[in-house]
Amino acid sequence: QDATLSLLGVPKPQREQVDRYYQGGIVQFIQDCIETVFGQLSLADNYFWRVYLYGAYSQECCPEYLKKDNFERLKGGLVDRISTHTGTIQEFLDQHDGEISRYVLLDHMDWLSSYLKPSLEQEWQAIVHRAAPGTRLIWRSGGMKVDYVDPITVAYGGGRHRVGDLLTYHPQQAYELHKKDRVHTYGSFYIADLAQA
Repeated sequence: QDATLSLLGVPKPQREQVDRYYQGGIVQFIQDCIETVFGQLSLADNYFWRVYLYGAYSQECCPEYLKKDNFERLKGGLVDRISTHTGTIQEFLDQHDGEISRYVLLDHMDWLSSYLKPSLEQEWQAIVHRAAPGTRLIWRSGGMKVDYVDPITVAYGGGRHRVGDLLTYHPQQAYELHKKDRVHTYGSFYIADLAQA
């Protein structure tokens, strides 16, 4: 149901897309995801599902930053390099003076594209404005394909351009990595480089 999937982070338009594009629809998609996680991928190092199932990590099955040596490195001073910001990506970029070369956008654009499209357009303008040479972006979607990023227009390099014309996608690399995704509840995954002005 839409309400259940919404609680799991899948907006209705993306659920409808899975129904439309995935053979067998949303029910088959969920079955295939569960079969992949529990039948094909290793559970020994799958800390995502371990915490869902057991409510805790183990010393052997946890995020890299919680492993003993890495945690000691954080405590030894690396944690001082981390800063937290509460707000939108656009708000952060508007207040940031430097360039940024790596963006991990996760799946928040699904929600913006469905309910706050002007905010998504402003976010991409801010990304383009603060992009360093060689900028790479990754994101995922609850849907089988993202059709809302490429048509967005932004001011860039002295003109207006479609975001899709500024991105060089790496579909094969994204496909191979998506198959190994240990959460395995997203319909699609993207890796793209931003063109230089």
